[in-house]
Amino acid sequence: MSRLVGVLAGIGALLVGAAAPGGNGIEDEPAHVIAEKGRQSLLDARSLRWEGQTRDATGTYTVDLRLDRDGNCAGTVALGPKGGRLEIVKRGQDVWMKPDAAFMKAHVPGPAGEELLELLDGRWMHGAADDASLRELAASCDVNHLQREYMSEPFSAEDVEKGAKALVEGTPAITVTGRSGADWATFYVATEGKPYLLRIQGQMGGTRGEADFSDYDKPVPSKTPSAAESLDLSKLR
Repeated sequence: MSRLVGVLAGIGALLVGAAAPGGNGIEDEPAHVIAEKGRQSLLDARSLRWEGQTRDATGTYTVDLRLDRDGNCAGTVALGPKGGRLEIVKRGQDVWMKPDAAFMKAHVPGPAGEELLELLDGRWMHGAADDASLRELAASCDVNHLQREYMSEPFSAEDVEKGAKALVEGTPAITVTGRSGADWATFYVATEGKPYLLRIQGQMGGTRGEADFSDYDKPVPSKTPSAAESLDLSKLR
């Protein structure tokens, strides 16, 4: 998780609801105004879906999380070709995680990991958000964290230049791109309905990254694993 969060945060720091039909005129604005309106849409979001991906020499890392300002989230993280997959649910101060076998093999290798998988028997690990082993993960399950890390600085005229029109999952968008040496980031802002920031793509060092943002202000699913489906972390130590 820290690798993915770090890379996507780097892309954001490099330069720094369903849309109603009908054009919003954003494509006629200067590039920095487009980027700034997209930035503001992310800052104003009370909840959203974040689908991120980074690619480097070691493989591809992905995240798909629905998260809100109250620190609730639900989704998955996949840590490369051999790092496995982790399902995550956070509601209030409670966190649930369900690792697959590949995740356990990568992060708890040997007999200890096999024993833990057997003990879990398909159940979720459950603990408090302030638990030392869950604190970093819990902090990432918050749209406020996303907003602070990726969009804290406003854009100015010299930061970006306007690019081509595009489609992001069927939604028309206009692109603006900023560059710093070999590093670059392209922002996709919706040209219909509200000018939501729909996507960020970029490269930093040898790592490529992409983040899609959708389902603005839609509630995070509230269902949590039951007690019968969970095993408390304190029993795993």
